[in-house]
Amino acid sequence: MADREPIPAPDGRVAALAEQARLGRWRMGAGDRKGLMGKRWGEARLHLYEEGLVVTDPGGGEWVYRWETTSVYQHLATLNGAIQDATYMLVGPDGAALSVGRGGNGSFKRELPGLGVTSHTRGPFIVYEGQWGPEIQKGVLRTQGNVALERLQRGETLTYGSVSFDRNSVSVKGKSVSWTEVAATQVLHGSLYFNNARNRGVLSCAVPKVANLYLLLALADRLKG
Repeated sequence: MADREPIPAPDGRVAALAEQARLGRWRMGAGDRKGLMGKRWGEARLHLYEEGLVVTDPGGGEWVYRWETTSVYQHLATLNGAIQDATYMLVGPDGAALSVGRGGNGSFKRELPGLGVTSHTRGPFIVYEGQWGPEIQKGVLRTQGNVALERLQRGETLTYGSVSFDRNSVSVKGKSVSWTEVAATQVLHGSLYFNNARNRGVLSCAVPKVANLYLLLALADRLKG
């Protein structure tokens, strides 16, 4: 992917939002694809920080998410293995969701409540998803990983979208298998597979239905047989 276009450091409006939410150091910014969706998103910006992000639009819209309390769903469209476009749907602790990026969500509106979404905004078509998108997933993994492990050790069940699991088993859409049956996880053609020792899928789920993919993969790597 080509180098991203330079986005200036946050202005006073964004800096104040980030300081109030304790987002830490600013890392990078990305803008809307020019000309798409008319004036509504023309000067929209995504500002990535160490501990979260801020999205703003020229009409006064403001969205702030902290990694430690955010669920993220990703939908990537690829061609010959290269990302053509992507959308990341961010869900806050109150269920308010914002989708950013040039693609679709990969989920129908009727499916969103099942993913913990109480309200949804189709946000700006921010470009260079291949640079800021993985950083969102890494931020969630970094800030939520230890807490997730502690919850598992206490015997709790964790739910990431359509996937639920505890220390003993993993479930997708009501079907459960023991972690002893899972030898590896694999993301292939837009789906997450839990494979057995013969590399056959014993469970699978569409990636857009999986919250916090990087975190889930890291936990599965610890729990698998």
